[in-house]
Amino acid sequence: MWRKAYQWPYLRRDMRFLKIFLDDFMCDAIRYIEDTRQKTITAMDVIYALKCQGCTIIHYVDLV
Repeated sequence: MWRKAYQWPYLRRDMRFLKIFLDDFMCDAIRYIEDTRQKTITAMDVIYALKCQGCTIIHYVDLV
């Protein structure tokens, strides 16, 4: 039932949006890693990159 209701143009649009969001998110996360000269990404790098995208994690609002 669900597959019939969710048609291909909408799926393609959502996949395109997700790809753009993830590309921008990864660029922000990599920028934080390069600025601090780290070799691995930390949870705080992910939180800062999400904040740059406008998505804040509620439990980490006090940390950021």
